[in-house]
Amino acid sequence: MSNERVNDTLINIAVKKVLGKAHTSNLKEIDNETFPSNTQATTQTTFGESVPNDVDISSFYSLQSGTVEYIQFDVNFILGTDYDEDSYSGKGGSENSDNTYHGYYLSLPDDYEANSTNSNAGTGFFVDSQEIYDTRGKLQLVPPFLSNAGANKYNLSLYDQNGDRINPADNVDWNIDYYNGVVFVQDPDTGKVPTTARAFLYVGSMADEVISGGGGGSIEIKDEGSTLTATATSLNFVGSGVTATNSGGDVTVNVSAVAYSRTSVTSTLTASISDKILGVSASAPLEIRLPDASNYASGQYFTIKDEAGNANTNTITVLTSNSQTIDGVQTISLESPYSAINIYCDGSEKFFIY
Repeated sequence: MSNERVNDTLINIAVKKVLGKAHTSNLKEIDNETFPSNTQATTQTTFGESVPNDVDISSFYSLQSGTVEYIQFDVNFILGTDYDEDSYSGKGGSENSDNTYHGYYLSLPDDYEANSTNSNAGTGFFVDSQEIYDTRGKLQLVPPFLSNAGANKYNLSLYDQNGDRINPADNVDWNIDYYNGVVFVQDPDTGKVPTTARAFLYVGSMADEVISGGGGGSIEIKDEGSTLTATATSLNFVGSGVTATNSGGDVTVNVSAVAYSRTSVTSTLTASISDKILGVSASAPLEIRLPDASNYASGQYFTIKDEAGNANTNTITVLTSNSQTIDGVQTISLESPYSAINIYCDGSEKFFIY
């Protein structure tokens, strides 16, 4: 019983998969397939940050936008890929080819750690002589489709043993897989053996790091300089006195001066701008002098209350500073048992009873 898939089947499966279609029939063109498909990937191998549309190739190891690094890779042949395609019908082009290797893999140079400007150099897979394919997607070349620049510099450049470029239109007919760094040469020529390659390596965070880190890095939450947590996953602002604004990812939280607190008053004093409730228990007439109105926030309010219920004998007098006024006067008095006043400030020069 035969288990050999014909070329039409293999080609259709591969091409339709790349273009997002399922293969259901060798008689159907891509546009006639109605069932969708795709290539599976994990968040560990999906780019989590954007790469620049245009890049500079004037120097190696240049880190650009913090996500791509220009590198000259070593190119190594793959054992078991050597054959003379001239002996196999339909396996190569019309050109004569040499009996040599067709498959090659890219690796980081053996001095990568010493020369790289990547902060991750020397950790994980960012080490000397690391084969790209063996990282299973943790290291990937940046594919050209991520740029629409006129001169797309993400296209890999391939060079032979003499340092001469092997151009895409050369008769050796080569192809690069940007995901795993594998080069296939259809019609090899021993005079043009791939030895080095120049391309951009993605060095940014993968999607799983961005998701777990809330944007590529941890969020540190502080309370007046003291760290509450360095691993926050969300922020929730609660209460009418709390407002938050965002500018380019920089969040500013404003907390109003409102505080629910009570200050006990038994003798004459100058109030504090932080006082919310002034509870008076007087054994003799007393005065409460207010701070300058300009020290208060606009709309800030407070209450003065005769808690002892004896303001009829122990008058409570409220005075302003610097000729400022409360409802147009500089002095008001509480003279009835258990009387109270609620006062708010304009934040400038006046107080009002409400």
